[in-house]
Amino acid sequence: MSFMIGLLQSVLDWSVERKMTIMLFLGIVIVPLVSLVVLHSSGPRVTMNFLVGLLTGAIILLVPLSKWMSHVIALRNIRELNDQCTSLKQGDYAHVSLPAGEVEGEGHDFVRLKRNMHWMGYAIATREYRLQAAMGDLAEAQRKISESLDYASLIQTSFLPDTRQLVDILPEHFLVWNQRDKVGGDSYWFRLWGNGFFIGVIDCTGHGVPGAFMTLIVHSLLDKAVDESDGSPAAVLGSMNRLIKDALRQNRKGAMSDDGMDCALCYVDLDRDRLLFSGANSPLYLMDEDGVRLIKGDRCGLGYVRSPRDFRFTDVEVPLTRKTRFYLATDGLVDQVGGEKRLPFGKRRFMRFMETHFEMPITTQCDALMRLLEEYQGDETRRDDVTVLGFELD
Repeated sequence: MSFMIGLLQSVLDWSVERKMTIMLFLGIVIVPLVSLVVLHSSGPRVTMNFLVGLLTGAIILLVPLSKWMSHVIALRNIRELNDQCTSLKQGDYAHVSLPAGEVEGEGHDFVRLKRNMHWMGYAIATREYRLQAAMGDLAEAQRKISESLDYASLIQTSFLPDTRQLVDILPEHFLVWNQRDKVGGDSYWFRLWGNGFFIGVIDCTGHGVPGAFMTLIVHSLLDKAVDESDGSPAAVLGSMNRLIKDALRQNRKGAMSDDGMDCALCYVDLDRDRLLFSGANSPLYLMDEDGVRLIKGDRCGLGYVRSPRDFRFTDVEVPLTRKTRFYLATDGLVDQVGGEKRLPFGKRRFMRFMETHFEMPITTQCDALMRLLEEYQGDETRRDDVTVLGFELD
């Protein structure tokens, strides 16, 4: 019995071409020829009747014989291939067995195709395993980086001024400190000095981790710069320019660093009812009953190789009057691209916001400004960190 099963299996494993040749040879040549030779001696009538019967039987058995031949020749192998493809599609590579075959390339076309599909599944499984391992390593690395950035954000935030003290000094104010990433290059700063206080916003080179490093350097130098000044924002900026250059060794030939910062800095002199402003590539916006004004800063950054070490910044005096509002902002706001034409937000749009929201308490303008920016930004990506500080003095 086992011999017969083995013989049948070997016949089924023949190539499609061999199966078709033998079946067609038997059905078209041998069987009709033998039948005609045997029946020829019985006369033409018997032969004719046999041929008619043979034709009738062929017509009747055409469909079942076609199905049987198709199964013997190809359909069984095609079903096995479909099952194999289904397993591969479902990701079940382990149960895709290697077809019998001692030597690579032996067997009929379907056997070779099954073997190729087996090795294709093996290759896919190997690559998927490697990809999963790589994804696991990537997820672990991302987790560690995320934890490091969270802690770096905590450190950067600890360098920022205490907002409760800012509320005590300036009850009427709002602050937007919106970093593009977990850490960034924007910052704000204030300090009591004499009979008033310094207040400003800072935009350091870059964003993300490099920008955050620069903010830590800047905050560590600001107090020293103020101690060297005489209450003049311009003197503070000049001192910061020199301190940053020295800290980053930018005065040496072939300096490796070309980093620095832009800054809008004010000193509010309460004794004289005046505000002194000085800017390094940053303006001051004023809003009062007469409208919006823009006071430009000097066209020189702090630090940077190209900034002259002895550059003298300019103080601009502004008298303190009732209902005057002051706005300091980094360029992340006005440079943000958006709108139908994908143009920058712009200073004019920001100044128009000040005009249209003049009757709104300044303490509530933060949410309104961020809504306007988000609506304008739309689907565009955030380009930079955004810091805006607005305040009003009684």
